[in-house]
Amino acid sequence: MGAKVNRRHFLKLAGIASTGALALQQMPGIAARPAFGQPLIQAEKKYTFYHLLWSVTDPNVQWHVKGGEAYMKINPEVDIKFVGPENYDPAEHVKFLDTIMKANPDGIAFHISNVDAMLPSLKEAKDKGFPIVSVTSHPPTQEDEEKLKGYYLTWVGADERLIGYRLGERVQESITPVHVAYLMAHLGHAGHEMRAAGFFDSMPEGVKTDRVAIGDEPSQAKEAVRSFLAANPDVNVLFGQTSVNKLVWDVVQETGRDITLVTSDESPDSLEAVLNDKYLATFSQEFPIQAQFAYHTLYLYNETGMAPVAPIITGPMVIDKSNAEMIKDLVLTFMGEEEYYKLSPW
Repeated sequence: MGAKVNRRHFLKLAGIASTGALALQQMPGIAARPAFGQPLIQAEKKYTFYHLLWSVTDPNVQWHVKGGEAYMKINPEVDIKFVGPENYDPAEHVKFLDTIMKANPDGIAFHISNVDAMLPSLKEAKDKGFPIVSVTSHPPTQEDEEKLKGYYLTWVGADERLIGYRLGERVQESITPVHVAYLMAHLGHAGHEMRAAGFFDSMPEGVKTDRVAIGDEPSQAKEAVRSFLAANPDVNVLFGQTSVNKLVWDVVQETGRDITLVTSDESPDSLEAVLNDKYLATFSQEFPIQAQFAYHTLYLYNETGMAPVAPIITGPMVIDKSNAEMIKDLVLTFMGEEEYYKLSPW
């Protein structure tokens, strides 16, 4: 198809961050479209985007799926397909990206979770002219950013380091931290490493800090948390993630210790944990709008060859008992009561 060939040739010559306009030829079998910005006469599928999820079992990816469903309703020219590994693993993430490229998509949205693991595939995507938008969080260091330069259009998401810092500040409003730990499935995950760094940076001098890998499997994660707490009787703060909220709470209850818990995202699991006084706080990355910015960036790039020249920042917003009910109302509106309570173990 002439439009796709021209667009990808442009991508190779001008680079991912190009802001030059691109004239699209009429696609065979599709009626000529109205002038850009005018209402569409018909709803032919014109573009296929893939969203590579980091883990299809993470409740938070439902925000992206539902955001995609909402976006396809307002822009019926776009078809969005969601794929990803069952549990996060850098090697599996790369395999899915390589498979997506074989489908010849018009754009790809995904979380760049590990720069070194994904860099060869990102280079291939650029060579083949596939535009990419980084979604949710982004690699933490200037060194990583230099490696990625030219391989993606822009990124949409919360500032992960600031997330950690703001949650650390909220903890200090309620208690005096002594020994804090950040729990993650695997060490080396770019977003979680950045969040942990911000959390630790917010702590006063002398506070002990630990990053703890607990794995993906629930019984393994529970045992990892149990062992860590047994070996560190002075720990009084744990920062986890929505997928392990209940098991972390259960382990803390077993110990009988007074440990302040904070967690991630505006998932039903996390919101109910805060509302029921089991967790002090969580945060919002503003997931309901995050993915839709990514899809529309890909759409506009396909239409015009233009893309944002700076990141689109969507958070964080700290959520505690003072505003959790308001956020819950928003989430219920977005996903419905049945789906909401299905995703909460409390």
